[in-house]
Amino acid sequence: MGHIIKIENESLRSALKTATRQYLVGNLARPQTLTFLRDERLEVGVSCYPHHMTEPAHVHATATEYQYMLSGWTEYMDVSTGETYEFRKGDFYAILPGTPYAQRVKAGTEILFIKVPSVNDKQQVDISEDQARWLQEKLHTVRTDYYYDDKAPQPNSIKPAAAVAIVNSQKEILMLHRRDNGKWTLPGGTLEYGESLTQCALREVKEECGLNVEIKDIIGTYTDPNIRIAYSDGEVRQEFTIVYYAEVEGASSVKLDDESSEFIWISLSSVQELPLTGSQRRRIDDVRTFLDAGRRTLV
Repeated sequence: MGHIIKIENESLRSALKTATRQYLVGNLARPQTLTFLRDERLEVGVSCYPHHMTEPAHVHATATEYQYMLSGWTEYMDVSTGETYEFRKGDFYAILPGTPYAQRVKAGTEILFIKVPSVNDKQQVDISEDQARWLQEKLHTVRTDYYYDDKAPQPNSIKPAAAVAIVNSQKEILMLHRRDNGKWTLPGGTLEYGESLTQCALREVKEECGLNVEIKDIIGTYTDPNIRIAYSDGEVRQEFTIVYYAEVEGASSVKLDDESSEFIWISLSSVQELPLTGSQRRRIDDVRTFLDAGRRTLV
């Protein structure tokens, strides 16, 4: 009599908190946290990359690897030819036996893998200095902003986000110059599990520019479906942002992370002269309206 075996998502997610890879099926020699199904014919599992990571160059002598991108973005290099391949969410690919490759992965990537047969046939391979540099370079996402543009791609993602208008005593606003689109922007970012949107705003400001700030008010809500952001990893995000008004606490100074190339404190009367996206121009106008008249914006 047959039966059905289940491995619950909760158990898998719990195991992936302490390891980047968990096997669901295979003939494993070493134990792992997650209970798996033993099978000599194949391996099935999930690789999870919470940070930028790399796989050292290696080759499988007899096994074929099948991979399906659950999320994110990864690149492979066939080190025998130097040719590179990139894969994004929804892509399927196979790596045939005898192909020496190196891999680099963007943070937030998850991959379902199937390896046939379940054998330990991995062999390390040597790579050139240029290939080693390629392997260590982070994958930097490029973004394209669309503001009421008929050519904008259809969205496939909505992520709650917070942005923060930080204004000093000279009525200057803090703007950051983004690396991914070359435009100036308010500091901010997307909500993470376990935090409120206000906590998200405080965390993002601290991470992006090293400042401790006090949230004073909400300037507006921005959920316009005609504003979209297309990322080079395949995500097309529809706008969903709360913009807060904040002031700096104490005597801290700006310290940028690697998402921005520079910062500027600039008067509200001059900030529109900077290269801005359409959505940022709208938000800056609304910051001035809020400070002048106390009126919030609901979009």
